[in-house]
Amino acid sequence: MQLRAVTATFTGPGAGYDDDNTRTRPRVVARGCAPTRHDKLGTRLGPYELLALLGEGGMAQVFLAEHTIMGRMVAIKQLAPALASLPDAHALFLREARIAASIRHANIVDVYDFGCDLDGRPYYVMELAAGETLARRLVRGPLLAAQTFDTAIVLADAVAQIHDAGYVHRDIKSENVMMVRDGRRLVPKLIDFGIARRLHPEPDDPDARPEGQVVGTLRTMAPEQITLDEIDERTDVWALGVLIYEMIAARLPFDEGGTSRDDMLAIVTEPPRPLPPHADPNLREIVLACLCKDPAGRPASADDLVERLREAQAAYLYRRGFVPRTLKGVSLSRATP
Repeated sequence: MQLRAVTATFTGPGAGYDDDNTRTRPRVVARGCAPTRHDKLGTRLGPYELLALLGEGGMAQVFLAEHTIMGRMVAIKQLAPALASLPDAHALFLREARIAASIRHANIVDVYDFGCDLDGRPYYVMELAAGETLARRLVRGPLLAAQTFDTAIVLADAVAQIHDAGYVHRDIKSENVMMVRDGRRLVPKLIDFGIARRLHPEPDDPDARPEGQVVGTLRTMAPEQITLDEIDERTDVWALGVLIYEMIAARLPFDEGGTSRDDMLAIVTEPPRPLPPHADPNLREIVLACLCKDPAGRPASADDLVERLREAQAAYLYRRGFVPRTLKGVSLSRATP
């Protein structure tokens, strides 16, 4: 789902508390668009009061909400009104919620609850990832190498958890990564399982049927998604390669701006644009491996990618004279002197 605005920050002391600890409702500041009014604001979905519309797309709307008893701030995703009468849309929405709820990882947004409003329109309640998307952060320029390593490692580990649960995400992109502040740290959180599918579906599973159309976000698609060939874990590894490239260069690896057909052709046939000279050499090697047109040339899995990234990070720190205890024993065989 493409959202107009999916970020919110809480302003005021204590993000919702006055200096004397009196509970107040946080003021929501949406980045990227003017505050959005909606006729459902102030109404309830179960025990949750809707406070603000954070974003909407063709498939769903996302609201900021508060549990009226516990005081917990959450995000609620609800099926779009235009799809309310379509049973297939209800089934796909429930499927998305089930997939997201089945995967637990510190860098994947948690799903807490599922329900329907009085009109029967389904919604699910999830962790509020208050911050900005990685895409919006990269508008201001690339990440530092140390932050790129940290972010890439935890996101690749999150994707490995998705694969362990038996799914491929298929839409890993900077717009689907929220950068959430946790004290002094920025923690990346992967969101949106709207087009995830089973890695190994049973013959009678809908995921076993060919889709007959290109599904995903074109600029981050792997070649096999475009050519409608078989997808697997390495399809998400490609998308992680695009994501790491974007963190290093603050741009995408393939030229955009032509027709969709031109963009597809570039992804399938052309090499990625060179990374900036400042890019860490081992990280450059990893990105190029992830962006191999042939899936057989990529890291075999997200777990494999995590290990390669950790080795490259260890080499990066070693060259700078910093080898913490947690890195002792990590092989530096890939290190560039």
